[in-house]
Amino acid sequence: MLSGLKIYRRPGMTITVFIPNYNHAHLIAGALNSVAVQTRQPDEVIVVDDASTDRSIDVIESFAARLPQMRLLRNPKNLGVCATVNRALWEARSSHIACLSADDWLEPNFIERTADTMARFPAARLCISQCVRYVEATKELVPHGTDSELGCWFAPNGPAFFAPDQFLALLDRGFVWLPLIGAVVERDLFRAVGGCDPALAWHADWFALYAIAVRHGFAVVPEPLSIFRVAAASYSGKGMRDPKKQRAVCMAMYDKLKSAEFRDLYEAMRRHPAGLSPFMHDFILGLAARPGEWGFLAPILLWWVEEVMHGRRPGPLRDFVARLRGLEP
Repeated sequence: MLSGLKIYRRPGMTITVFIPNYNHAHLIAGALNSVAVQTRQPDEVIVVDDASTDRSIDVIESFAARLPQMRLLRNPKNLGVCATVNRALWEARSSHIACLSADDWLEPNFIERTADTMARFPAARLCISQCVRYVEATKELVPHGTDSELGCWFAPNGPAFFAPDQFLALLDRGFVWLPLIGAVVERDLFRAVGGCDPALAWHADWFALYAIAVRHGFAVVPEPLSIFRVAAASYSGKGMRDPKKQRAVCMAMYDKLKSAEFRDLYEAMRRHPAGLSPFMHDFILGLAARPGEWGFLAPILLWWVEEVMHGRRPGPLRDFVARLRGLEP
């Protein structure tokens, strides 16, 4: 806990941390230990093992004494990440949930600070924190602070709440990353948007949290409270590097956007395309092959051209422009 901060409490707020696991016996101890040392303990911990074939169960069960509130659920067969997350979501008994991958970890004050921020802003039903990437290949920790496109650039003055219209206004300035790892979400709200849709694969969390933010806004505590592992062999890493699979997932996202249930998110992304920027390339190519969808494609292309003209896209061009500006007297 940071000294000098006023502490807030939201009556009745309870938190379940859930961890999906598949063959991460060599890493899940780190995730579980980071939960066990939280300054505010979660009310429930759910670990769902997705039919691991390594020593995962032994490692998980070794934490029973340190995490007496832990429940271990075992899938009878391998169901995949999204289905495993959803099982934990529907099993959770708390009012709020936090999802932690088996190869990631939390800082000791993660639950305390996110819960405190949500209590400070009573309208908040989703709270994110600043994420730190751990690059496995180089063993490097890469923080994303208020000066990073993937960081909390929109909250330079500390914890804040952004109502839905304020969230959309932020998207007119740049991409807002709402990572599930490092977030606390109202359980029933996450259920209401369908949890993590398996058809959306590694982008299912983006869809769910953006739908929530468009409808209800979000709170942010711009502090490095979670560490996200970046590895070439990870589920999302392998998927996004496969152009065919990545484009198929992007088009599945688009088809879901077009559904009556998420028409509000469709309109938000049509008017504020920055929200799609992490997968813009595949969205453009996928929609280009669908002439009937060019009405959605046109404003995206216009936004992209403007970004290029201002040196903000693509990434290499943006970095080059930044270096040039750094040389200016």
